[in-house]
Amino acid sequence: MPLLSPYLSLLLLGALLAPPGRPKHKVSLPQAVARILADPAVNQAHWGISVVTLSGSSIYQLNDSQYFNPASNAKLFTTAAAYALLPSGLTFTTLVSSSAPVGPAGQVAGDLTILGVGDPNISGRTVPFGLKTERPGPPLAALEDLADQIVRHGVHSVAGDIVGDDTWFVYERYGAGWSWDDLQWGYGAPVSALTVNDNEVYLNAIPAAQVGEAAVVSWLPATSYYSVENSLITSPVGDPGKPGVERAPGSMTVRIFGRTPLGQPGLHTALAIEDPAAYAAQSLRTMLVARGVQVGGKARAQHRLPTDTSDFLSAQQAPVDLHPITSENVQVTALGATLLAAHVSPPLGDDLVVTNKVSQNLHAEITLRTLGKLEGSDGSLLEGTRVVRQFLISAGVAPSDFVLYDGCGLSVQDLATPRAFTTLLAYAKRQSWGEAFRTSLPVGGVDGSLSGRFKQPSLDGKVFAKTGTMGEARALSGYVVAASGQTVAFSIMCTDHNPSPPADRAAMDKIVAAIAESN
Repeated sequence: MPLLSPYLSLLLLGALLAPPGRPKHKVSLPQAVARILADPAVNQAHWGISVVTLSGSSIYQLNDSQYFNPASNAKLFTTAAAYALLPSGLTFTTLVSSSAPVGPAGQVAGDLTILGVGDPNISGRTVPFGLKTERPGPPLAALEDLADQIVRHGVHSVAGDIVGDDTWFVYERYGAGWSWDDLQWGYGAPVSALTVNDNEVYLNAIPAAQVGEAAVVSWLPATSYYSVENSLITSPVGDPGKPGVERAPGSMTVRIFGRTPLGQPGLHTALAIEDPAAYAAQSLRTMLVARGVQVGGKARAQHRLPTDTSDFLSAQQAPVDLHPITSENVQVTALGATLLAAHVSPPLGDDLVVTNKVSQNLHAEITLRTLGKLEGSDGSLLEGTRVVRQFLISAGVAPSDFVLYDGCGLSVQDLATPRAFTTLLAYAKRQSWGEAFRTSLPVGGVDGSLSGRFKQPSLDGKVFAKTGTMGEARALSGYVVAASGQTVAFSIMCTDHNPSPPADRAAMDKIVAAIAESN
């Protein structure tokens, strides 16, 4: 038997003398990360990691100054700016007014207008947020209530049009760099100051009673907004057929196709509304007619088109004088108009929780434009990103550490470094609004987009982080309560990975566990 070297003998002796119950060897965080990222399933991807104390001191870094696509981690920038600059109790009052007084016989000689001011929750969504999204009420209940108010005001006829007015924001429905094939889906819904039901409608197409028949189509809410070209055929039980759906950008026709087997649920999907203000006007017109109000005109939208031709990134860098807003209500006042109905939103703070917990793209974009409207010069994409950029710089994030083209992270042109996120996270934790910001994030093993992750006892309920998923980009940034009881901020970003299988997410979770164990 070969003799042991003196060095190895000392190691063995130290291991034998270690106190009972104490780890014989603790793997350092760099070693643990190196082992995780050596896995062939993830070692061809580009990884960036930053871990800091809440005072901002670096604990670990890997490519933390390099650019990554942040995906929905960009919502951390937008929502943190909102927490810092806008009151959590801020509400948005949507008004319905007429251009002429209501006559003695209940007649309105002119138009009737819905004035939107960026309320993202004219919908059936339950607010405040619980553990998941719940929509127990009718999707258009708020619009129905507006219609009831109009009737109670004594309106019996409208000679003019029903107008959906979203001029509170500039008419910029999409962020720069949004992929065209995202725009038909609910998560790519266009942005509008007059938002109804998250600017989406739900298409249902279930198998017919007999094989060979076209699927049975319905909408929620019931609508004639889109027409359907239906070639989705009912197929036999056990058929592997898959239904498909397509709506070209700008088209008002939805095409459904393929096969849907008997005994299967069929097609159920959320589709974006092409023009939310026009949809709101059309819906309100239908509701008024159903209540016996005669409407002589049509439903139409009123937009404020962009006029700024400046270079986006250059103009974005112009400084903004940030000043926290104190007023707790936003509403449009139309000069000379007769007020007929009003709807007040839930508080902004409740909606920021929704935005982060379920990664709601539209709500993040509305928040961005609200920041531009109230802190900048108008409700435009440019002004919103200017405000967020100025806020991040004031929080200590290096100007060269991020490039923003939207507020939700759906743009493929967005860039950020891992240290940009940990700088913000450490800063936020030291602010008066920091705890509200932290609790708005998904909690591992508990709620939102992390409800199915971090369920192991050592991490369950101890990870507060924002997810990010888009194409070949993944991100996870937030806070973790370490084994020592210390809370640290982290950002893990990944690009150029193999999307199948999704091993990158498992690697991220292992890295978070290693961060917790080593601190």
